[in-house]
Amino acid sequence: MPRRHVTTQDHATRAEIVQDSVIATDELDLAVVNCLQLQPRAPWTLVGAALGVDPVTVARRWQRLSDAGIAWVAGRASGQGRPESCLAVVELSCSAGETLAIAERVTELPHVLSVEHTSGPRSLTILVEVRDLAFLSRFLLESVGPVPGVVATSSHAVTKIYSMGDHWQLHVLDAAQRAVMLRGTRPRVDGLTSEQADLSRPYDEVDRQVVLLLGEDGRMPVATIAARAGLSESTVRRRLANLVGTGRVVLRCDMALPDSGWPIISWLWAHADAGDIDAIATTLGRLPGIRVCWRISGGHSNLMLALTAHSLHELSIVEARLADEVPRMTINDRSMVLRSIKRMGRALDLDGRSMRAVPLDIWADPVAWRAPAR
Repeated sequence: MPRRHVTTQDHATRAEIVQDSVIATDELDLAVVNCLQLQPRAPWTLVGAALGVDPVTVARRWQRLSDAGIAWVAGRASGQGRPESCLAVVELSCSAGETLAIAERVTELPHVLSVEHTSGPRSLTILVEVRDLAFLSRFLLESVGPVPGVVATSSHAVTKIYSMGDHWQLHVLDAAQRAVMLRGTRPRVDGLTSEQADLSRPYDEVDRQVVLLLGEDGRMPVATIAARAGLSESTVRRRLANLVGTGRVVLRCDMALPDSGWPIISWLWAHADAGDIDAIATTLGRLPGIRVCWRISGGHSNLMLALTAHSLHELSIVEARLADEVPRMTINDRSMVLRSIKRMGRALDLDGRSMRAVPLDIWADPVAWRAPAR
């Protein structure tokens, strides 16, 4: 479903669409979001220059989207600097009458990145990040296991990330607009910035303070971070540049899926011969509609994909193309995301819009963070 690129000043005078407290997104909104997907902390002057729109108008549009929970920027620790950190997919089988209560309780856990109500044999599919495999065990046994109504758990460690929702984009910008947004980004050598020699330095308490505040708002001004953390602005500016430059913090601009025009997500569990996986992942990376591609361990499947689509009908087309493009990959199982309850540190409402931040904290002790009762 192609959309026109934003190329003129005309959108700047377009009235904002607000009727009965329901906000509809237009092309300028999507373009602003796409700009922040490329540079989440970009100044409004840069976004305005890319779109040919007054920066004040761009800032006003973003504020409207943010206030409505339609779009947001959040930060989280990536695990860089902790090479033993573990990203894992956990499937929860729940008593039918307890599923929503369990989802709400698990949403509050700081290790849980995302919570989805999914079709198929699993009731909930959650994504967690913890310090190491031992912490994953403690999380399953001590944080999730005691929750009333959890019947069974199944976990899969993510051993390699080929693509992540962090990288997914709306693709509404043209080449010139993208070039403006990417102007001034740091050159990378072999996929790494020159700052990444500092990766051996572990996260310290200052890093943690900055990361947790970015979890509340990835565009939080330096002055606000400094005031809330009790640090100098120069310290925050230096740490922030280092955390982002080394990839030890991930800044991600997200959007409610129904408002983005891509409301459908389906998870696929697949298998490929070990020697073929990297080549298959490269092919998958070129296909539209692939939001996530991970190599996983812990079961018969060794690949996990998230497909996104405009409609259920289009989803079947995407799957058919997968069969043509990667015939050596076998799909073992699939499930639909019926509702996203939490995504990358944001609790979502029924429309997939952000209600509040639940900052992600991979350092938290699973015992201290047992899922609280409602």
